[in-house]
Amino acid sequence: MNQTKTVEKKSPMMAFVELVSGFWISQAMNVAAKLGIADLLTEEAKSIDELAQATNTHTPSLYRLLRTLASVGVFTEVEPHRFALTEIGEYLRSDNPDSLRYQAIMHGDEWHWLGIGEMFRTIKDGKPGIQHLYHVDRYWEYLAQNPEFQSSFNKAMLGVSKNYHTPLIESYDFSKFTKVVDVAGGEGIFLSSILKANPHLHGVLFDMPSTITKAADFLEKEGLADRCKTVGGDVFKGVPAGGDVYTMLYIMIDWDDNSCLKILQSIRQAITEKGKLLIIDSIIPVGDQYSWIKWVDLFELCLGYGKVRTEAEFREIFEQAGFQWLENFSVGTPSSLMELAPV
Repeated sequence: MNQTKTVEKKSPMMAFVELVSGFWISQAMNVAAKLGIADLLTEEAKSIDELAQATNTHTPSLYRLLRTLASVGVFTEVEPHRFALTEIGEYLRSDNPDSLRYQAIMHGDEWHWLGIGEMFRTIKDGKPGIQHLYHVDRYWEYLAQNPEFQSSFNKAMLGVSKNYHTPLIESYDFSKFTKVVDVAGGEGIFLSSILKANPHLHGVLFDMPSTITKAADFLEKEGLADRCKTVGGDVFKGVPAGGDVYTMLYIMIDWDDNSCLKILQSIRQAITEKGKLLIIDSIIPVGDQYSWIKWVDLFELCLGYGKVRTEAEFREIFEQAGFQWLENFSVGTPSSLMELAPV
């Protein structure tokens, strides 16, 4: 007997239902990431009984979780009650060099989950949800007080950096520079990537004194201590001089316009007339064009006073700070590398 498979176009009603239920999937991915399901499927497919035993979970419940994630392409049910990884699911593996496992974990962490949950109050009064919850103005202030969540956030950002930022570094020509100063460079993840890709470069990592100790330890472990100096200070009061290229990785996105202007003015005072400033950030498209970057802007709305900017908004701040936007580099990731020169 012949069977006819009918493929129906998704109705507007079902499109709506799936959008409004999307947080179910992100929570399911968070659970799968915490359980390490992808690591168990690295070599071969496994039965739900094997997976449940390995993760000490309730077998029928775990099956329902993986069946749902298989329906959106994270896993695949190769035969009844037996699962394998997909190309998407590979990013949940902890041993994948480009792993995004901790992004899934971080998105389910209390501060992030509850902070986004305060979106209604944020829209009403303009104050970040994290301020309502924890009485801090920005998410990194909360993370500094909570090492467990700081750790998962840092690991998430390491995965993001490898996937979003490393391709930008590899596409940019650093051969004409000798010394790079990474402004507000955190623990040094981004700067270490630049130095490893460009053995001729020396670096300066500049951040708050409380961060510099961790950065020095990280750079030591990465074998870069002899090529990189750490300097503590206040970015609003000045940055180290002497670099021929300055970098800022996703700093502007976390600050309001006035704060961004002050940071850029500090760099303008330190940079040489022939120097370059590289801004790595996301540019939000105008209009109703789909862009995941617009989702990121909601993170900034609920968890601090930053925002994702349009090209026109970036250009205005750059000009006010005394910089000319020379070129924009993009390699198909959510990030852009904006090359600036002092004027």
